[in-house]
Amino acid sequence: MKKIYIKNLGTIASGDVNNPILAAEVIYAEDGVIQYVGAAKADLEAAAATVVDAKGLDVGPALIDAHAHPPMNDYLVEFKATDFATNFMAGGTGSMISVGSTMPGMPYTVSGVKAVAVAGKQIWDTYRPLGSKVYGGALMLVDGLKDSDFAEMAAEGIKVVGEVGKSPVQDVAKAAELTKMARKHGMVVTAHSGGPAKACCASYNADDLLKINPNVICSLNGGPTPMSDADIEKVLKEGDFYYDMLAHGNVRILRNVYKLAKSLNKVDKLMFGTNVPSMSGYSPLGLWLSIAALSNTYQDVHPATFIAMASGNVADCYGLDHGKIAKGYKLDIIFLDGFGYDTCPFKTLQSGNMCSTSFVILDGELRMPHCKNVPGASRKPEFITK
Repeated sequence: MKKIYIKNLGTIASGDVNNPILAAEVIYAEDGVIQYVGAAKADLEAAAATVVDAKGLDVGPALIDAHAHPPMNDYLVEFKATDFATNFMAGGTGSMISVGSTMPGMPYTVSGVKAVAVAGKQIWDTYRPLGSKVYGGALMLVDGLKDSDFAEMAAEGIKVVGEVGKSPVQDVAKAAELTKMARKHGMVVTAHSGGPAKACCASYNADDLLKINPNVICSLNGGPTPMSDADIEKVLKEGDFYYDMLAHGNVRILRNVYKLAKSLNKVDKLMFGTNVPSMSGYSPLGLWLSIAALSNTYQDVHPATFIAMASGNVADCYGLDHGKIAKGYKLDIIFLDGFGYDTCPFKTLQSGNMCSTSFVILDGELRMPHCKNVPGASRKPEFITK
């Protein structure tokens, strides 16, 4: 049994939006799963095979990209970019949720979408570049899908229906019918909102989405074009959904959505995504852009709250066993430091800048010693293996 004890921690951002800062000094894990978070315990330190002296660095959960369109390999055709999963992890994003693969020649037949979903899941379950976690295998909606197909996909472990409106089924009534089938089998259904992302994509307003009734409304602040302010307010007030917002979306709406969600006690339903590979580019630090924008705007809110929207909220939505620093969750953490003229990562975020990340630990294993996109932490944790 692998036992790891992390001590001399600074502030711990929990990933829990309702309790974003933990009053704790140490984290202890066995076989990659957190068993204890709290005050220092000499017996746990003595039992650990690896002791990590954090040197006072702050930590948070490894981020989770709630909105991505990964292909079935580590190559983005649109940007001719390899190693995208590793590059995301190098900025502290340890995992991503596929809301539908983006690939040339994507088949839109019943047999085709089922085959792509199963292959995507199994490939990414097996292939984890440097330990990163890509949740592939979203099922796209096409004409001809039946209840038995959703039952078959659920048995194969397919848990997500890709962004409704980005496949041939775009009629609202038909989309609602298939969404109901998918949800009956425990799938998380995601749906596009706002203007079309591409010419072949649907354009859905609030009334459409309320009829379709997905679990997640995607691109609430635009992907790239958002719904009207009135429609956004309507789905927040009238619907029981999760909502993801994108790094390349409308920043004004990003800010307004948080304010309205807070007034409605729905902050725990907000998530961030990058939409990679999107029309705006390839953004390994995209989640931090959204976190920094809200941290800068709402100075009275600790940035750990916004970090939770890019970690624990996503875990709750998709039923993941990581994304929070709490007993029973995987030890997926990142070490944080200030950047530029701030020595505190949270003050850095409140200034509107991205903080430094380094030493990404996934499943209790050190995966990435530094971030290649920004300067690393000013202090390096010391790993002591007995």
